[in-house]
Amino acid sequence: MKHVVSSSAVALLIVLLGACGAPSERQEAEISEALGPALELYSRNELDQALALFQDAARAQPDDPEVHAWVAEAARRLWQFDLVSSETKAALDIDSCHSFAHTVLGDAFRPELSDWEATNADSSWAHYHRAVACDSADGNPWIGIWSGAMHRGDHAMEERALRQLVMTGFLTPTVLAFNRWVLHSLPERSILITNGDWDTFPALALQVVEGMRGDVGIVNRSLLNLAWYADLMSQRYGVTLPLTVTAMESYGPVRDDDGMMVTLSDVTIRGWMESSNVSGRPLVFAPTVDLRSFEKVAHLQFAGAHWRLPPEGDRSEVDAESVRIAMAAASGSDFSTPEVSQQDRSAIRRLAARNRSLAKVVLYTGYRYAEAMLRAGDTGRATEALAWAERFADDARLEGEHREIVERLRAVVR
Repeated sequence: MKHVVSSSAVALLIVLLGACGAPSERQEAEISEALGPALELYSRNELDQALALFQDAARAQPDDPEVHAWVAEAARRLWQFDLVSSETKAALDIDSCHSFAHTVLGDAFRPELSDWEATNADSSWAHYHRAVACDSADGNPWIGIWSGAMHRGDHAMEERALRQLVMTGFLTPTVLAFNRWVLHSLPERSILITNGDWDTFPALALQVVEGMRGDVGIVNRSLLNLAWYADLMSQRYGVTLPLTVTAMESYGPVRDDDGMMVTLSDVTIRGWMESSNVSGRPLVFAPTVDLRSFEKVAHLQFAGAHWRLPPEGDRSEVDAESVRIAMAAASGSDFSTPEVSQQDRSAIRRLAARNRSLAKVVLYTGYRYAEAMLRAGDTGRATEALAWAERFADDARLEGEHREIVERLRAVVR
């Protein structure tokens, strides 16, 4: 079955409402029990094994649209688009207003997420809107609407999507706390380079919903590989790009002298770094960003909740005062709740949440600071960092490898 929707039919599809709604709590509990082993594998991002179990469940429960949608979602992440097509058809034949199935199709049709031969931005947009029309409490499709709205230049819809991610509870208190922590510490009018989902649209949502740090420009590293996105960021934040839009559209990744693959995003960020700022705005990196591609361009200094380009001639590893302020601003209790909401169907975000990735990033602030202080011969401040790390880990209810981080730090300091 082809789900491609012509652009002339997009508006009609968006406003249509099906007869069926979201499953009841009892149905959700039954589905969860039946899919338990598959969902456990999926949450560990073990997609091949999860897909096999989802298919077993679909054969056992052929009239359950939720099970078919899970098969389609796992298949989409494995780029098995024939299976995506057949399983979403099965789900929508049972329930034409099944939000999950429409969201899977929205992601499958979305050009930047898929290599499906049927990719179509209008079809993706229509299925996302159909999904939220069928289930207004589902936050998952609003991520796609946010991205699609940017591409279409629909700023009002972009802001609406960010608001909905907060209102639906899709963005958890811990995720929002982490992004408040990062935004709070940034220099005025910074351009913040972010890594992925949890340090991008939650920060943007805080700007929209809470009016927090509207002076900061938030630029997603991965999306910078898309010429339209780079051009939008240039216009939105008044920054100059190292390459023209035409050059960006034809750019292909190359390897540098060290054999490292250099993407369009890397070229853009390196160009900004070489000028020490972005059109007069300080360039900073979220603590979640992998800096290996940029360390050879310029010295980066750790400032607690971000990395930055220090003043010329400053070769110190850390800005001690900024790190201490960041540590003082991080309350472990703000990170004690789940990092991902129960409705979030991203295998990557579920895995990161299992690993307490955001709390770990904050905890490493104390670890890096203590190491730097020890190298500087300042055991007093290193001991202070240890005490902070122990308190943060306790308040955040961290266990396992996170407690091991504290133990390693204790061994080094004492």
